[in-house]
Amino acid sequence: MNTLLRLSATVLAAGALLATAAAPRPALADVSISIGVNAWNEPPPPFPAYSQPMIPGPGYIWTPGYWAVSHGGYYWVPGAWVLPPYAGALWTPGYWAYIGNAYRWHSGYWGRQVGYYGGINYGHGYIGRGYAGGYWKRDRFYYNREVNNINVTRITNVYSRKVVKHVDNRRISYHGGKGGIQRRPTAHETAVQRQHERHRAARDQDHRKRDAAHDRTRTPDQRPERPQPQAQQRQAQQAPARQRQQPEQRQQQRQQQSAERRQQSHQQQARQQQARQQQDAMRRQSDTRRQQQAQRDTRRDSARPDRGAGGARPGGGEHGNRGGRDR
Repeated sequence: MNTLLRLSATVLAAGALLATAAAPRPALADVSISIGVNAWNEPPPPFPAYSQPMIPGPGYIWTPGYWAVSHGGYYWVPGAWVLPPYAGALWTPGYWAYIGNAYRWHSGYWGRQVGYYGGINYGHGYIGRGYAGGYWKRDRFYYNREVNNINVTRITNVYSRKVVKHVDNRRISYHGGKGGIQRRPTAHETAVQRQHERHRAARDQDHRKRDAAHDRTRTPDQRPERPQPQAQQRQAQQAPARQRQQPEQRQQQRQQQSAERRQQSHQQQARQQQARQQQDAMRRQSDTRRQQQAQRDTRRDSARPDRGAGGARPGGGEHGNRGGRDR
């Protein structure tokens, strides 16, 4: 486990996942999502066999499942239908690649075009290059019925286009290394990746500028106090002790925080999915009750006698009574 001492960790972007669940809105910057630990000394397992759930509504885009890793090893994160952050956004999946004697995670991101994702076949339109599951036409997304689980009675912006499927029972989930996918990126995929990196760098610079401007607008009593000389001396004495902290302990702390954020994100998604299912169930029950009521009304009307025909019978009704008085 010596290689783990050099593994870098990043905080799970649970906020980014929640942001993608919001309504689509215009934006210029790409949105990327990373996992808790971004490197490991063993390759991820093969992809599990799973079925794509039904799309919850129009506008959603499928983001495939992936292997994440914690201090206990790899664990599977299921795919999900997600609302893109802006109209025209497409998802480039993240992927594992063998680099520098370790398997490192490359984060997925939103962008105007699909970039390189290791040549890995995630299925459901992500066949190793580009995305064959749909396309944008102005502000509407059109779905390919051949690779997506869609209810055409609820979503009408669909089309059918056969996708060449290269069946590989090994279900390889990583690029490079022993037994991994070996396809290199094309010139177009490399250009998309570089554009995403430029957007990300510009976005980070804008964030730093806004933070600096916000700090300048603070009043003197709102700004952080400058440390006194004695405080600076104490901090200098305590710095070596902090630096001697074991890397394993820091790694465990970051992994625990990442797991907590990931659990909160999954719970939030589960609650939203449950609420949508409850609304659909209530809607179906209401439709069933209306249909049953309409059927009862129809049967009641058909069983009711024809009063007009009964009044015309000989000797009955008003004319029959008058005839009796005449006699």
